[in-house]
Amino acid sequence: MNRRYLGIVAAVAVCLALAGPAAAVTVNYTVNGWGPNSFPGPIDPPDTASHVLDGLGYPGDSVQLGAYSATVDLPLGVSFQKINTVLWEVNYTYAGGGDPDYPDADWQQLWFNWNAPRSMTIGSETKNLTQAGLLEVLWANDFLSFSAGSTTSFLVDTYRVDVTPLAVARAGAVFPSGPPWVQPSRDVTAQFVVTEVPIPEPVTMAGVMLGIGSVLTYFRKRRTA
Repeated sequence: MNRRYLGIVAAVAVCLALAGPAAAVTVNYTVNGWGPNSFPGPIDPPDTASHVLDGLGYPGDSVQLGAYSATVDLPLGVSFQKINTVLWEVNYTYAGGGDPDYPDADWQQLWFNWNAPRSMTIGSETKNLTQAGLLEVLWANDFLSFSAGSTTSFLVDTYRVDVTPLAVARAGAVFPSGPPWVQPSRDVTAQFVVTEVPIPEPVTMAGVMLGIGSVLTYFRKRRTA
């Protein structure tokens, strides 16, 4: 009889110890911001340049990633969450100029490349995200985009969360009242891949032994009652 009980207890204990966690975890996360950073042209404008004369100057565009915090359910598998807000202001940029009848003749087409590192905290773990960006200051218009970033892994309880910032599509500037011309904000999203982390073997065995001991004690008390 004792052997039969022991077999049942051991099987139940192993199943309980090896059972995975629930299918979702609620977690707080915060992603810090980057910037603002200004991108003036490579040439100092002459005193006769039009926006030097009118006092507006040529400060160049400003780009920023706004910080973001949220509480979300992370289901096992793949989901997509917001991590930052793109904030972009367009302003006058000096990149040359010559014959007033052909002002774009010696105007430089400008490409500003950067990496936008910022820290991210999920639960109690903090790591860094990296993501490249590109600002194109062209004669006809300005364009802004971000490439996809590299994957960063976090441990949240018995889960691993792999976070990959996603690309932000190239968009041209629009021109409401200004300057500066404040552009519509856009979201930076990331792919969250959530997987379970296997329970370390010593922890599993400790759970099995504890479960067996508890149930055996219960049956002994019943037999002696």
